[in-house]
Amino acid sequence: MLRNKISILLLVLSNLVFSQSKVDTVYVYEEIIVRDTVFIERPFTKIDKAVFISEENKKDKLELTSNGVVVEIPVDTLVLITDKKRADRQKSKSWFFGGKFHLGMADNSLFKEMDAPISTGIGIGIWTRKTILDSDFSVGIGLDGLYWMSPFSFNAQQNDSKLNGYYFTERNEPKLFHSIDSKHFQFQIPIQFYYQIGKFTPSIGGFVSTSNYKTNFLGSSGELPLKFDEMQTFKTEAIQVGYLLELQYAFSEHISVALHFDFGQSNHLVFKNKDDKNQAFKSENKFTEKRGLLQLIYKL
Repeated sequence: MLRNKISILLLVLSNLVFSQSKVDTVYVYEEIIVRDTVFIERPFTKIDKAVFISEENKKDKLELTSNGVVVEIPVDTLVLITDKKRADRQKSKSWFFGGKFHLGMADNSLFKEMDAPISTGIGIGIWTRKTILDSDFSVGIGLDGLYWMSPFSFNAQQNDSKLNGYYFTERNEPKLFHSIDSKHFQFQIPIQFYYQIGKFTPSIGGFVSTSNYKTNFLGSSGELPLKFDEMQTFKTEAIQVGYLLELQYAFSEHISVALHFDFGQSNHLVFKNKDDKNQAFKSENKFTEKRGLLQLIYKL
C-alpha cells in the first residue's frame, strides 16, 4: 500500500518537472500613431472674457468667451508671433492718404450781380489725414483743383456792374473794362478736423483758394494820338479765405461719399496783362462765393 502511494507521488513530480522545462514567451508591442497637426484660425471680433484653466493630469487651457460663445484652446497649441513689420504697418495706419472727385455748384456774388446763372463745375483732389489724441479724431490737409464751366460772359458795353469803369496800371496807363468770362480754374487748400462716428465722419475747417478768370480791357496800342483802340486780355486772380463743413459716409474701407459746403470771401482782384507783365493793377472789388459739392472719396 505504501509502495503504491510513493509511486503515484513520483509520477506526479516527474510530470511537473518536465512540464516546466518548456517556457512560452509573450511579446507586448506599443502601437504609436503619428497624425498631422491641423491649425485652426478662429477670428474674434471681440473677446469678452479670457480665463486660464489648469487642472491636475489635464492639459492647461485658455478659455475665451466671445458674444456668449465659449471656446477652449489648449495652451500648448498657442503660438506667439512677433512681427516687427506687422507692428510697423499697424502704427503707420495713423496716417491716411487718398484722392477725391468733385461735382458741384457755385454761387458767386460778383457774377450774380451780372445776372449770371449758378456755375457748375468738376474737379479732382488729393488729401492726407493724421490721427491725433483719439483713434476717431484726426486732422487733414488737401489740394483741390476745380474747373467751373458756366458759359456766361459779361460785356460792359451792354450791361452795368461794379467792374465797369477806368483802371490805371502801375505805370498810370488807363484801361477801360470790357468783359469777364466766368469759366475759370480754382485751386483750393482745405484744412479739416474730422471725428468718426461709425460709418459717418463729420468735419469742419477752413480753406484758402485762388481763382483765375479771363478779363478783357480796352487799351491803347501806343499810336498817336492815344486812344482806346486795342482789346487787351488780362489774367485776373482772386484769393478767397473761408470756412467749410463736410459729412462723409463710408461704403467700404476704401470708398466714401461726402456732402461738402464752403463759404469764401475775396477782398480784391489782381489784373495782369498776358502780353505785358509790367501792366498790372489791383482793384478793391469784394465778393463772396458759396459752393456745394458732392464728393467721391478714395482712401488708400
